[in-house]
Amino acid sequence: MATVFGQLLLQPDDPALNIRYAELAMAKGETRKAFAALERVLAADPDNREARRAYAKIKNKLKPKVTEFTLLTGLSWESNPRQLPGGDPRADSDASFETALLLYDERTIASRRWRTLGQASGHLMFDIDELNDLYLSIASGPVFDITKKTQLHIAPGAATSWLDNDWLYQDGFVRMALERRNKGNAQTVTTTVKYRDTNSDFNGDDGWIVRVDGRFLKTDRFRQGDAFYFLPRFTYSEPGGSGPGRVFQSALFPGNYIEYGARVLYYTPVLSKKAYLGAGLGLYGRDYDQNVALVANKERSDTMLVPSAHLLLPKFRGSNFDLRMDYRYEHNDSNDPTEDFNNHVISVTTVRKF
Repeated sequence: MATVFGQLLLQPDDPALNIRYAELAMAKGETRKAFAALERVLAADPDNREARRAYAKIKNKLKPKVTEFTLLTGLSWESNPRQLPGGDPRADSDASFETALLLYDERTIASRRWRTLGQASGHLMFDIDELNDLYLSIASGPVFDITKKTQLHIAPGAATSWLDNDWLYQDGFVRMALERRNKGNAQTVTTTVKYRDTNSDFNGDDGWIVRVDGRFLKTDRFRQGDAFYFLPRFTYSEPGGSGPGRVFQSALFPGNYIEYGARVLYYTPVLSKKAYLGAGLGLYGRDYDQNVALVANKERSDTMLVPSAHLLLPKFRGSNFDLRMDYRYEHNDSNDPTEDFNNHVISVTTVRKF
């Protein structure tokens, strides 16, 4: 290493010498010296692939391990949780206890960042037991640096769900998330391809599901501290079923359809950033591969409008959790009158990270 260092003193701009010196420095655990050598190369030649690869490896080794859990618990009330048309005697209101535990873990394995995402969530209805559900999922895979500000996360995974104390389905999937961050703004496009095996006891079909979700965040759009979200989504779904409702929010029986639409959401700070007020609007269309009830050769088509209002209280009253209150109105307009429904949803949720 001393010999190479001596040569560098005579030729400080030589890319090969700097890269060789960085390799020797890393072998001795002197990462700062390796960084400095590679930075000299990249300052003169930002497109030097060998230096960029070595720089990324060192950068990944220096990044700390991150393991974060997010716990959400709350109560919600729905005027029509089965999502049935007006006048149906089964269209009763009900309340539920809801909880979700989310896992985010990222660490370096063999010079590569590796990210794991997990979820355990469920609803416990007060009266309508047939809608009690539990969902578990796990996905894990490498993170690739595409550019300085853009990453690609590819993660195979598995998920399973229960409904009314009985197994409902299991998924095998691959999740691919392209993420870009720049000065507090973030853009993410996530594509998930899954195969769903549905329990035949629920009269469900097996099949492929492809879903593309966008998440585009712009901060300080209209005033300092505000946040504007644009959330488009597209879904192609083969599995069908004839089970209970909640198809839009819980996707328990998604049906054989193509869905397209988007949601916009805006938050603005109030009370010196002690609270945030939000409003949202979602509009989604679904074209089903099924006929309208009692009408031959006419396929079902739905349009769903979802306005919403939100209140977020960070670190509520000096605690270590956030408190949020949400309201949304679900209006589904279908060319099949038996599939029209309205639903009001009010929820209060605590959010804690640890």
